[in-house]
Amino acid sequence: MKLIFIESVSGVGKSTTTKKICDKLREMNFSVGYYLEGDFANPIDFFCTAYFNQDEYDNLLAEYNEFSDDIKANTIIADDIRLIRYYNRETPLFFEPLLNVLRKYEFCWNPINLVPISEYTRVYKSVWGNFARNVSNQRDYIIFDGSLLHHPINDMMRNYNASYNEIFYHVNTLIEAVNLLNPQIIYLSSDDVAERLVQARISRNQSPPSAEQILFWEKRKQMDMSVIRQLSITHDFYDISHDNWDYAIDVMINRITERKGINS
Repeated sequence: MKLIFIESVSGVGKSTTTKKICDKLREMNFSVGYYLEGDFANPIDFFCTAYFNQDEYDNLLAEYNEFSDDIKANTIIADDIRLIRYYNRETPLFFEPLLNVLRKYEFCWNPINLVPISEYTRVYKSVWGNFARNVSNQRDYIIFDGSLLHHPINDMMRNYNASYNEIFYHVNTLIEAVNLLNPQIIYLSSDDVAERLVQARISRNQSPPSAEQILFWEKRKQMDMSVIRQLSITHDFYDISHDNWDYAIDVMINRITERKGINS
């Protein structure tokens, strides 16, 4: 088993690269699973997830007893904390007024009530550790789109205005939690962050990025690069400024397979 994290700033091509690498590895008869950005089934990433301590969770189940089975089915256990997924991409998993209650307990994405940053890291570590201990070894590779850097660092910069040391500690803690699964980072880089953002938003029929958004992602890239270079795990940077995708994908596949090192 080997974990591969596909990372970059927004708009560079993480999801497309994830799918292409998965397809190539499957053509080579490897067993591969992958999770794209915003994937409801992702076992280590949190999209629209509410945070409850045990007492709050018990009270929620009692108050919304008719939905208790659905609540439990969408709950992730992280030691003494219960995380409840309440959206599957654009589709809500619950009705009002319960849905609005869950929004008020949001854990990562624009939370109303922030948990302390140390608690944020602790809960993340618990979930990642549980995943590493319980994941099946039937697959050769599992590929994650943006789960190690992209989403956590977004949360930490936007919600906590976190320092480099806080961000590095969080990311390194996650690496340690899954280290037995041979994690590896593939980082996609482009010389012009603004151009990539504009192109991505045009392709998604979205409004152009603001100057503030461009500045944020330029800072994000600097933070990403600084953090990755201090990590002890295998990492490779790929410059795709000139859209040399076919060549880049072939190089990625060669690097991945030559470092296979799958646990039996």
